Amino acid sequence: MPAPDFKRAYPSHQPLPETGLWFAINQHGVIVAMNSDEVCLPSGASHLPGLERPSNAILLGEIDATACLACAVPDDIALPEGYRTIGLRDLYGRIDDRLYAIAGYATQMLHWQRTSNYCANCGAPLAPIPGEWGKRCLRCGFTAYPPVSPCTITLVHDGDRVLMTHKPGWGTRYGLVAGFVEPGETLEQNVEREVMEETGVEVCDVRYWRSQPWPFPHQLMCGFYARYAGGELRIDNDELDDARWFTRDDIRNGRPTLPAPLSIARQLIEDWLAQQPR
Repeated sequence: MPAPDFKRAYPSHQPLPETGLWFAINQHGVIVAMNSDEVCLPSGASHLPGLERPSNAILLGEIDATACLACAVPDDIALPEGYRTIGLRDLYGRIDDRLYAIAGYATQMLHWQRTSNYCANCGAPLAPIPGEWGKRCLRCGFTAYPPVSPCTITLVHDGDRVLMTHKPGWGTRYGLVAGFVEPGETLEQNVEREVMEETGVEVCDVRYWRSQPWPFPHQLMCGFYARYAGGELRIDNDELDDARWFTRDDIRNGRPTLPAPLSIARQLIEDWLAQQPR
């Protein structure tokens, strides 16, 4: 999530700051300036040198007294020399973690701006709500706000082993049980249901760990620990092609391939490993 020293902004009638740090997003990722192997975000009066400030720019907030501006960039714009597009996942670790979190926020907000132009109730155009990111239908009064879809992701443990799952196309990489929270369901109930549906086992001692915004496009991943309580592995073949137990030694020895460091799944696994004896 954006760092505590990131001060969010909301729509106002005031003009945008004259200069700032730019989070320029196209369908393929974030536009950055390349200086040798160093990756920098564009800064200044516009998102790219030689181009006018885009009319769709929005002010996200500020960090270190610098305005953070975001804009959508058409895919057919030729980037100036020294600039390139990097996918949001691939950008992780190449810029400051605080700025990476804001890039994720920018991606979500621009996705919202692009996909929320018409009323879901009557189909009429939506109009911005002053002072908010929400939009309101002037015909029927329906209001909409940037969506956040809660999901749980759970590390199921049993002594010195962890339950991990595999989907088609993942190669040697295994992950953790995860799923979207359904209406009328608590996070803890979702953990129990998803683990049972995907792997056929029961869990207990469900314990919240931490959460992570996941801007692909607008999930909130809620990480949990749960202890194995019984049952034999029986996978849901519509969701998975494998699920198995791995010991701490398996994982420390590189079996299986773990999720990417960016993900809360990887962070959960590493947190569990740190608690295990050598």
